[in-house]
Amino acid sequence: MGIGTRFLKNAARGVYTRLMDKVGGRFVAGIADTSADAPDAYYTPKRDRYSQMVAEEEARKKGESPA
Repeated sequence: MGIGTRFLKNAARGVYTRLMDKVGGRFVAGIADTSADAPDAYYTPKRDRYSQMVAEEEARKKGESPA
């Protein structure tokens, strides 16, 4: 296998990997609630547990009961 062939093969593999990272992640996030507690930039979760935890922690620090 020549140097040029190996270079093209590795470049194609890198492009394919980057494409699948972007498209595949969005596809999975769209069909499943995989990021419900850790939302990403393009998916709104069905629940927002992280914000609830932060609000509870702040309420505890202030000495109030959580809502």
